[in-house]
Amino acid sequence: MRKILALVLALTMVLSLAVVMNAGAESELSGSLEFWHYWSSDTEHQNVQMVIDKFTELHPNVTINVTSFSRDELMKLYTMGAVSGELPDIAMMDNPEMNAFIKMGLCADITDYVNAWDQKDLYYEGPMKSVMDEGRCYGLPHNSNCLALFYDVDMLQKAGCEPPTTWTELLDVCAKLKATFPEVYPIGFSANNNEEGTFQFAPFLLSKCDDFSTLDSKGAVEAISLWKTLVDEGYAPKDVISWGQTEVNTRFTSGNLAMQVNGPWNISNLRTDAPDKNWNVTLIPKADDGRYASVLGGENLAITSAAENMDLAWAFLSFMCNGENTAIFCSNVGKFAPRSDGNEYTDFWTKDPVSQVFNEAMQYAQPRGPHPKWAEFSACISSAIQEVLTGAKTPEQAMADAQAKGLAVMG
Repeated sequence: MRKILALVLALTMVLSLAVVMNAGAESELSGSLEFWHYWSSDTEHQNVQMVIDKFTELHPNVTINVTSFSRDELMKLYTMGAVSGELPDIAMMDNPEMNAFIKMGLCADITDYVNAWDQKDLYYEGPMKSVMDEGRCYGLPHNSNCLALFYDVDMLQKAGCEPPTTWTELLDVCAKLKATFPEVYPIGFSANNNEEGTFQFAPFLLSKCDDFSTLDSKGAVEAISLWKTLVDEGYAPKDVISWGQTEVNTRFTSGNLAMQVNGPWNISNLRTDAPDKNWNVTLIPKADDGRYASVLGGENLAITSAAENMDLAWAFLSFMCNGENTAIFCSNVGKFAPRSDGNEYTDFWTKDPVSQVFNEAMQYAQPRGPHPKWAEFSACISSAIQEVLTGAKTPEQAMADAQAKGLAVMG
């Protein structure tokens, strides 16, 4: 019996020592990491910092330096950095564009880290595809989103309108809103000459088209013609050609727009910045002979090829993207977790009525790419939008030219 007790005691000491050594190894993480992103709202910044603070509390010898850029500026810095090597350790990027950066050599191959991670199988297939290339993994999905139509409940009620469900109803609602509130634009959206413009146009295009491959089709022409009508009739301001999604939401929040096309990341800001505003969301109106559609958005996080301390970079990346931190961040900023365990940490997506609408819209959301030349292809679409809304080309000519350019880009 004494020998057995001695053996048990010895094994207990060994196990205890192993635990201490393992904990000690984790606490010994040290060094600094550079993290670049393009999140723009105060809520997003606060929630990113909250996760960073949790990580550095666990690892007091680690410093995370965060820099926020505009989206366009950050994409340019990545492109230049792929050549110069001047890159952060951790990089955020839009999911349809990640494949291009992988091909540039910007993203480090983290397949071995991911395969050894017990959380890898919790990711949804779609978001996970955006971080893969030829069977290798180059990052982790961090958040997902889509688009819907926000509307001012009081304005629509005073104009005698219900939320529109079709394009014809949309034009009718806009006409009634304009007559009732002549100083307010009925609707706003981003028609910027970049990915945001393409992103916001996508639900209208996809309501008539199966995918992005037939830009010169009748349905695609009808979709861009709808946007032109909205601008030409004064239902949407001409300034939409220079508005990003943040500007659109700012004008909706201030009451200068009665409706806006935008995403769930605006939910928390709207509730904070306009607590007395009576607003709601609905699905983006579909073509009268089309279907409901939305577009899949979201960001991925990658360790770059410039990272010198891969173990530290992976420790932070996997912490940032674990189930709890992902769910809390996404629910706080109004996005959706790209993982199946989100509801284990928050009931936001099942109890919040606005999020329920976006949750429904997610089932209609189609991805952009992934393709290494998506950014170039997307530019063909956003340029066509600009040409139509400024009157430089007819819808038919602009979309025909976009189709020809797009085919040339894709080869």
